[in-house]
Amino acid sequence: MRADHQRGSKGALTGAAVLFFLVGVVILAWNVRLPLVAFSPGPTNDATNAVNVDGADVYRPAGELVMLTVAGQDINAFEAFVAAADPSVDVLARAVVRRPDETDEDFRRRNLQLMDASTQTAVGVALAHLDVADLPPQVFITGYAADTPAGEVLEIGDRLVALDDVDIEVTDDLQVAMADNSPGDLVIITVEREGHPVHFEIELDAFEEDRERPFIGIFVRQLPFWVDIDPGIVGGPSAGLMYTLAIIDVLTPANLTRGHVVAGTGTIDAEGNVGSIGGVRQKVVAAEAAGAAYMLVPEANYEAARTAPRLSMEIVPVATIDDALAFLNGLDEL
Repeated sequence: MRADHQRGSKGALTGAAVLFFLVGVVILAWNVRLPLVAFSPGPTNDATNAVNVDGADVYRPAGELVMLTVAGQDINAFEAFVAAADPSVDVLARAVVRRPDETDEDFRRRNLQLMDASTQTAVGVALAHLDVADLPPQVFITGYAADTPAGEVLEIGDRLVALDDVDIEVTDDLQVAMADNSPGDLVIITVEREGHPVHFEIELDAFEEDRERPFIGIFVRQLPFWVDIDPGIVGGPSAGLMYTLAIIDVLTPANLTRGHVVAGTGTIDAEGNVGSIGGVRQKVVAAEAAGAAYMLVPEANYEAARTAPRLSMEIVPVATIDDALAFLNGLDEL
């Protein structure tokens, strides 16, 4: 009886010691930060919802063009162990994702700038594939510099009408209108906003690199009508392909996806070439979870995409926007 009691006490003590040790290991692993980043499937949305058009007919797509994202997270030792067991998660060295000594804010700002450049390129490529060459050009404000008088009153999407007594019909007209001005001068800028002319008196600023050169503080683009992408808080250039397709879809009477749910990823350049992206395996998982029957991927990412866990979704490699359009045009109507 005494021996059984001693064995029971000894076993309880051993179990408690093991449990204490395991808890200690978990706590230690949780507090050990590693120079690693875990990539997991991120949120998805229909890229056509981000397209804003004013001044042209738009058409409601019957299917979906699903834009894909990846969630990147710095991880500790415990999370690295868990991630290693998840086939939908990839762990990369932080140095592959971040620049040396790059802060979270710097990283966020850099990716937003990449997204902005990508959307501007997507607009240009999409319009080049549409029959808009005969439409008269217009000059729109696409951005403005912070802490400038112009940035306080002008808005993205305003159409420039005139600067003082010079009509603005093409971007070169703006340079002509500014030729005789100096920093500190007051000018009258007329814009069209919501269909109505609005006049603002604005003091010209100066370029930092040339204090004698006048600077309004706006970024402009010549377009046949206003078309823009609002990506929200998503950053990076990898949605370029899908945003290009989304603009074409919204501005085309024919249904580009033939009613199918088509996901995709890939950068886009001014010539319409589709470039490689990161996190393609995670995007495959996200695409199938979003109900996509097909996923467009850059040719350079095709083999990696095929290694991602999936059931029946078809992965389609594309090298150019024309490849993507040819595939979509070959789909059966639903």
